[in-house]
Amino acid sequence: MIEQTELQNINLCLEIARELKSQIEDEEAVRDIDKAIELSLKWLNYKTDVSVELYDLLDGEDKGFAVYQQKKVNKHWIAVWNCIIYAFAYICRKIFENQGAVYFPEPIEMADEETITILRDTFKNIQNL
Repeated sequence: MIEQTELQNINLCLEIARELKSQIEDEEAVRDIDKAIELSLKWLNYKTDVSVELYDLLDGEDKGFAVYQQKKVNKHWIAVWNCIIYAFAYICRKIFENQGAVYFPEPIEMADEETITILRDTFKNIQNL
């Protein structure tokens, strides 16, 4: 079961992802963010295990949020993609935990409550870039 604080954090992650998505012009990237939001809601509402699908969007081999971020050189866009990565890494970690996982793929292994603080701070900084 998801604790209230975790639910608030997940909702914050989704809210920030939606906000940042509106700034992105790459249609494929926007579709991937929409898919990640859809998967996250599917898990929240129905407890469907979407961990692998969400993880693939986060850190896929040929494409994924990490790939989009690596293509950027502008500080603003790197920060935007970092926020999206933080948001979905946190959600993905919660999904894996809910499924009983003890070990996590490397990119989400470090996602924890501190990730939410970093997400908030990075999001605030984006507004100042």
